[in-house]
Amino acid sequence: MSRPLESPNPLASAVLAMLKAARETGVELTPETLARLLYLADLDAIESGRTQFSGATWRWDDSGPYDHALTRAEDWVVESELVERRETPYVDRDSYALTVTVDIEDPLSAADMECVRSVLRLHGGRSAADLEELSAETAPVIEAQVAGDRGVLLDLNRARRRQQVKARLERFRSRRAARPPVEDDPGVDDALRAEFLEMRAGLRRANAKMLDDR
Repeated sequence: MSRPLESPNPLASAVLAMLKAARETGVELTPETLARLLYLADLDAIESGRTQFSGATWRWDDSGPYDHALTRAEDWVVESELVERRETPYVDRDSYALTVTVDIEDPLSAADMECVRSVLRLHGGRSAADLEELSAETAPVIEAQVAGDRGVLLDLNRARRRQQVKARLERFRSRRAARPPVEDDPGVDDALRAEFLEMRAGLRRANAKMLDDR
């Protein structure tokens, strides 16, 4: 029988969710790989039109996105005897892995657990170095690196805005390609032109906000 949970905060629940999914798939996670995967899961949720679920305040740290509150969340799950720290022979920066030791209920909603499991299926087998490179390719980290300030807060919602602009651009291109050529009719493309101008204005506003944030 699965053990019910009363986590002290969303971040502890998110940590348990990732570690439970890792146990289900036979993947061992270190604190560093755990942090990278949680960041990618938050980003995936936002790009899918939902909200960040981990409760982490992601900042750009030396080796990628991190929240120092993860240390307290890790301590809580270990002290609650839900997770154990186990030494590993891995070459990663951390000298131990985190492993769920008891059967527990899903700590998050069905949608959030699916997001966690999906990210783990895609990236759970990667090393800490690989996950660091992967997270460095995401929009929030790229913008933080351009600013050059370590410890800067990562704005994950920028990934959503980029996805929205990309989707509108793809829709514009597909509609333009689907329209048959029409000559000598100046009004035939008015609606398409209006949508393009609206999209271009939105892109300008997003670029202006990025510059202001720097």
